[in-house]
Amino acid sequence: MRITHRQLEAFIQFMETGTVTAAADRMLVTQPAMSKMLAGLEIDLNLALFQREKRRLIPTDKARLLYKEVRRLFASLADVERFADDLRSFRTGELRIITGSTLGLTLAADALAEFCKENPEVDVLMDMSSNVGPDMLATNVDIGFSVTQFQHPALKIEPLFHVSSVCVVHRDHPLAGRERLGPRDLEGEEFISFTRDTRMRHITDGVFEQHRVARKMRIEVFASAEANALVSRGVGVAIVEPLGVRQNFWPDVVAIPFDPPIEFTFSAFRPRDRIASPLANRFMEMLRLHIRRMDEGASHRPEWMEMRLPGRARPNDPDEA
Repeated sequence: MRITHRQLEAFIQFMETGTVTAAADRMLVTQPAMSKMLAGLEIDLNLALFQREKRRLIPTDKARLLYKEVRRLFASLADVERFADDLRSFRTGELRIITGSTLGLTLAADALAEFCKENPEVDVLMDMSSNVGPDMLATNVDIGFSVTQFQHPALKIEPLFHVSSVCVVHRDHPLAGRERLGPRDLEGEEFISFTRDTRMRHITDGVFEQHRVARKMRIEVFASAEANALVSRGVGVAIVEPLGVRQNFWPDVVAIPFDPPIEFTFSAFRPRDRIASPLANRFMEMLRLHIRRMDEGASHRPEWMEMRLPGRARPNDPDEA
């Protein structure tokens, strides 16, 4: 027979009150029922916990040692109950995020700051990665964010918003004063490209090949943030998504709309085989709110930043009419 929670509770009450009668009163049971639980505990543990003298129970040294351990276990159980209550009310837990640098430094950071204020007891891990999709498959995270299109049956993908590309140049560059740029304007320029294995690299190269424009191609980067950093130092020009430039991290960088437009899609990745935690869902609510605010605040966005939400037609889309 296995010992029960009720037996251990009876043992604690007896050790703390010193008599069977007082322990029974605490547990709202009869004295015979209390005596039966204590005797049953001795039998189940095969330990002599009490000496019986003149119808009284006297705890043995083994009982006193056992009491310390049982008390510790009961305290741990109470901690579990409090932890579960905290989880129900979002007061504790863990949120693990992996993101590309652009979103991690902008909208995700804005939403995370709000999330941390609302959930001061929640542990948060935010990791930056240039390979969000593959890294999500290799690590235990709740949500991933990336502008890179990655498909895998183990991941659910939610497009968050679309933005059109911009060409970024140093403010002292001869092209910095132009209102729009096209492929031919970048003929012979030192061009900072995304790595060869990325979808955006293939699309960008295709545009220049279609227009038969040659660029100097010796610098590759994993993300827009690195491209902007190099442009700010006068290393070259690049075609990137506009979100990072909008935040004015690089004051020496000028963003200019690029035609034909190349669309970047920012997406959220979540594990398909795991039920989303309430904390992850709450963070996504906050992030979507920040995205909507950015979309609704079009009058405050730079003219060169074109943005649209999923399901919304492009401004110049003939199907929109």
